[in-house]
Amino acid sequence: MTGRVPSISHTHTRAHPGLPGLAAARGHSVASAVRGGARGAREISISILKTPRTTTTTDEMSSDDSSGTLTTANGATKGVVPPSPSRKRRGTSEASDELTSYVVEGRLGAAGQGTAAGNVGGGGAPHGIGADDVVDAPERSGTPVPRLDKVTLDAEYEVKTGYGGVRALCASLVEGWSDFSRMSCSKVSGGITNALFKVTYANDDDDDEGEAQSMGHGFVPRDAVVVRVFGKGTDVFITHRAVQGETSYALNERGFGAKILGVFANGLVEEFIKAESVAPEELASGGKLLRRVAGQMRRLHKEVSPELIPQLNSADVQRSRANAIWDTLQLWFDLAYGVANDPSMFRNDSAKRSLLDSLKIDASARSLLFEVVRSRCDAVNSQTVYCHNDIHAGNFLLDRKTDNLTLIDYEYADFGPRAFDMANLFCEFAGFECNYDQFPTAALRREFYAAYLPSDATTMEIDALEAEVAAWTPVTHAFWALWAVIQAKYSAIDFDFLGFAEMRLKVFRSAANEPQNWVPTNQVLLC
Repeated sequence: MTGRVPSISHTHTRAHPGLPGLAAARGHSVASAVRGGARGAREISISILKTPRTTTTTDEMSSDDSSGTLTTANGATKGVVPPSPSRKRRGTSEASDELTSYVVEGRLGAAGQGTAAGNVGGGGAPHGIGADDVVDAPERSGTPVPRLDKVTLDAEYEVKTGYGGVRALCASLVEGWSDFSRMSCSKVSGGITNALFKVTYANDDDDDEGEAQSMGHGFVPRDAVVVRVFGKGTDVFITHRAVQGETSYALNERGFGAKILGVFANGLVEEFIKAESVAPEELASGGKLLRRVAGQMRRLHKEVSPELIPQLNSADVQRSRANAIWDTLQLWFDLAYGVANDPSMFRNDSAKRSLLDSLKIDASARSLLFEVVRSRCDAVNSQTVYCHNDIHAGNFLLDRKTDNLTLIDYEYADFGPRAFDMANLFCEFAGFECNYDQFPTAALRREFYAAYLPSDATTMEIDALEAEVAAWTPVTHAFWALWAVIQAKYSAIDFDFLGFAEMRLKVFRSAANEPQNWVPTNQVLLC
């Protein structure tokens, strides 16, 4: 589903052929600990304990999981106070800056200073990596703890009123940003679920040197950030919003994703990565870049252990990891079923209503997915790992100058079968247009498997991984088809969600009914 993105912003991460700049800030569950609510509704909870800094305030910060807002131990709430240019910032003794220290898995790191974040799992024999390949396992000297704020932004209001709230938020959460007159804001077009804003700050060399001295060791001036405002209504099917910032921080500590600079009630402030999205055609030729992508996927699967992502309900951990993808699909199927059977949906649009009815989100579809397809998935026993779940070429950012490759956008990340990530990557070659002539060839898939597996992997092991991907490919079609039906109800974006769902359901049903023909083809779309 990706194409070359003309912008160097990491917010343009789901661009597709014929849809330039289309970014899918699609959000979903990082799910782990089982919580109540709708069937399969789950969310992960990162155990980041907040303790007060004696130099700033005696209030203990806590996260309200139900709302994503922040409160102090005495119940007081804290919001954004638009700072003046002279307002003190991180590193000062001003209590209103909400400075805290965090204990993460027994490691103490003061806000603004960060904690050690080395490369985990760097030893051992290399996996399928050639002598000329770059191993993308970045060492990080420290991961600054993101600032916290209670503010809620209304994206539409911000656009209409000149981004005043966005500027105030950045002044509160981004180190060294205090002068509103130096900020420039623009809305990034193409977001499928979230509203994305790029904010730049006009620094000069003299100011940078002064800021570095006042902010202390480790301060890095930034000239641009991305403000991600979660889409309205997305909490209906994105069950982990309240802890998404903490999850992202835990991943940052191991060198994954764009750095989270700030967390607010309904969004995140992230670093702006000056790089280009990788295009599917760059991977289609195989070679070094394809092997690097396989290496990054492997690193995510191997290095993010359950211990890195602590759970609230430890008794549910094993069951939750093993069933995560199916719990998500149960939740999304129920929501999509509700959309399909809501007589008020598209009441005034007969064409859309007819298309929605033709999708047949019914008992037969439920049985096909959760009985027939699941039995095949269970049979191949794909290894449970920490999956990205939205891995595609456009979510890999390549800095053409430094050759740094970064995998971004972990909104869907969850424990699940490794084959799902591979199947998803391959299906995404087709783009939103579902041009399955672009699906990777058998030779290209085997090249990918060889790079993912240990360098001494046998032909039998590569064949086994292909069998895992064959079983899980129909699941990726169902996953995004259900997502699209839900989005047809909630999203205000001008995109043909139902048309996309129709195409994905066609290839899902074809592969489910004829598993030997699991590789999708354009011919199926004509049926």
